[in-house]
Amino acid sequence: MTHGQAAQDPEVNRVSECVCLRLAKEFEQVRNRPKDTKGKTMPIPQSIVSIYSHIRQLLEDSRVVLDQTNLVLVPVNNTTVSSWLLRRDKRRDRDMLLQGTVLPKQLPLAKELLPAVNTLPDVPVQQARETMTFEDPENHEGEAFPRQHTLAANKQPVFYPPYATFPPQFVPATPLQQAPQWQHLPSYLHAPSLMHSPFAHAPPLQPAPPLQLAPPCPGAAPCPVAPPWQKAPPVCPPSEPRQRAWRLKKAAQEDEELVSRGEPPKKRLAKEKYHYTCKQCGQDKSKRTGHTQMKGRWYCPASGLTLDEWRKTLQ
Repeated sequence: MTHGQAAQDPEVNRVSECVCLRLAKEFEQVRNRPKDTKGKTMPIPQSIVSIYSHIRQLLEDSRVVLDQTNLVLVPVNNTTVSSWLLRRDKRRDRDMLLQGTVLPKQLPLAKELLPAVNTLPDVPVQQARETMTFEDPENHEGEAFPRQHTLAANKQPVFYPPYATFPPQFVPATPLQQAPQWQHLPSYLHAPSLMHSPFAHAPPLQPAPPLQLAPPCPGAAPCPVAPPWQKAPPVCPPSEPRQRAWRLKKAAQEDEELVSRGEPPKKRLAKEKYHYTCKQCGQDKSKRTGHTQMKGRWYCPASGLTLDEWRKTLQ
């Protein structure tokens, strides 16, 4: 596109091609080419487009040329002129290479001649339509074999095997009610189904002997015996994280190795004194003293609550 118009190839119009040929011959020498606004010499395609556009504008502005002649210059741009010059140079090089060369005649590819051309009729031919006949299927109504329905009376009874019974050696000699050790059982366990149970001949159950407690140590305070249904309070795990405990243990081992070799222990970047002091116990609020913070509130071991109990109060 050039100024809103579709650019065309100079070969489209003979006049435009002649003007471009004359300008290309003129601009083959560098001194004849125009210069841009920065004083740089323009290339051949851009020079041709610049002068061609000026000539085309003069032609359109001349009323005498437009009234007395039919000259027309098509719009061009740098792309169309560059491709036109490239094709022209390739065609000129090909003609120079083929100059004085006699090319062989083109041989037909097929050995036999092509068949004659079929002539089509001027008037369309009406083709005869064949009538299609369909044969109706035979009627077999009433020939189907009727299906006999099976009645319930015709069904033969199915005999199932009897329930499995225990061998005689597993049956107890005395009934369950006569055993003295089973007299205290409730009434629902004296069902007839338990009379022939394979475990009825087992020996009577003996109660477990009471536990013998060791004698208390002399001079020790008596320990209160808790009822069996009450569980001992769970032991609260240390509040110190495992990673911190591992790092402290590792640092202590390193210090012991340094002292064993006669070297001073390594200085740790640990604060011995903190700016925040607990109001309950008066100690520093640090992990070393057992203090911890959660949801903006501090936990102190002197409060009488374990760490888990204190966390539950915050929820």
